[in-house]
Amino acid sequence: MHGRAVLPLALAGCGVTATPDPGLTQLLQLSGSPGAQYRPGPLPAPDGGPDAVVLRSRHVNVTVGEVRERITGVLGPETRSAVVGIAGVDGGWLLPAGPPSFEMPDQPTMAATIGLADGFPPGPFTLIVVGGDGDGRFGAVAVTELVANLAPPPTGELVIGLTWDGPADLDLHVVDALGGEAWSGDPNTWDPPPAGEPADPDGHLTGGVLDRDGNASCHRDGRPAEHVVWVVPPPAGDYVVRVDARSMCGAPSAAWYVTAVRDDTLLGAARGVATDADVQQTHGAGAGVRALRFTL
Repeated sequence: MHGRAVLPLALAGCGVTATPDPGLTQLLQLSGSPGAQYRPGPLPAPDGGPDAVVLRSRHVNVTVGEVRERITGVLGPETRSAVVGIAGVDGGWLLPAGPPSFEMPDQPTMAATIGLADGFPPGPFTLIVVGGDGDGRFGAVAVTELVANLAPPPTGELVIGLTWDGPADLDLHVVDALGGEAWSGDPNTWDPPPAGEPADPDGHLTGGVLDRDGNASCHRDGRPAEHVVWVVPPPAGDYVVRVDARSMCGAPSAAWYVTAVRDDTLLGAARGVATDADVQQTHGAGAGVRALRFTL
């Protein structure tokens, strides 16, 4: 958090106290909430306090190195303070509860602007808020699922992405609800009509289109990523996402993650590791290990 120094804020009864540490080196950064202070250690465990009701963010994708994502929350009655943090990461931000909204006059609120420091590991993560009462007791958490990105992903009605690190040549495969598959060998889920039948000149725009072939033939791209993007509403039904290891390109392994986002809602996310054993499998349409399955 940046700004003038403030006196430590303490929650009575639990030893939940902020410190003079401004938290400038922490992976989660926070600003835009007067009185907020960094709090070291694990996030508070529920012990009979007021439950947090909901936690929202404006976007599901958060760019590493920027502090600009606005979050808001609704807290349970009797909440005096809240702690915001990341699941599995020690340290959080202690802030006073804000006034209720017009729509929910008995529910305190919270609001802040968050960011992810350089060095934050890219991929899906869970943001948490937990509320405490005047006696320092905390309740159940509210969460929202977000994705850390080193660069903003492409935009579209539906965006399914694969990101990995290292020189390996991985391929994203997406099978849509109509059975069409997009991958490096056939980059559009749209299937043209059989020969002799009239074709819609704009038909190809209705499919999910692969934007690029990352690390193709072991030509390294830096931070490789591939996306299948629908620019029009995608068909309803089941979708399957696979990751195919074409070549490890000299690397012993490659950590990857996939995400599916529609209308700034995270439909699903998964992590995995590709090894040489995956390279030994067949390649082409239908190849790869299943990473996600979701329904629109």
